[in-house]
Amino acid sequence: MPANDSTTVAHDSPGGDASAASTRRLRYLGAALATLVALLHLLDPNHGLLELFDLLYTTPQALVFDPRPVAFVVSATALLIGVSLSRNAPNRQPYYVAGVALALTYVVGYLAWHLTGHGGFLPGREPLLHGVSPVGNVVRHLTGDPWAAASMASELGLIGVLVTLLRRE
Repeated sequence: MPANDSTTVAHDSPGGDASAASTRRLRYLGAALATLVALLHLLDPNHGLLELFDLLYTTPQALVFDPRPVAFVVSATALLIGVSLSRNAPNRQPYYVAGVALALTYVVGYLAWHLTGHGGFLPGREPLLHGVSPVGNVVRHLTGDPWAAASMASELGLIGVLVTLLRRE
């Protein structure tokens, strides 16, 4: 997640300047992807910050049946705080691990939500699969919702970058 100056990278990397520059670029990419993932969740038109405020004002009890607005806003805020704190942290590995865990939670949560028919596992919710198989439901949503597709792609990218950084550092 973090992006830091080359002096810290140089002593962390056994391959010298080329490896240090590559690690530095990966850190910037990780920070950018983490910020993108956070913004996609905060600004999500159906479950982001504005939807959370609307539900809190009009029908807060609806959050029991669809906790996504709260989860999106809290987790996106945590990502942004993590990016900020990791920038100058002497040991970035805990931030990388937390970022991977959060991005995996997004991916697994999305799959669980759609594989079970829009949260059919929650009390008071009937599964809704739109007349297709659970896998077809996931594919239908990812191909029909550019916002969800962008979120999934950026989350998977973030996981890849952070795992690579964990291996390097």
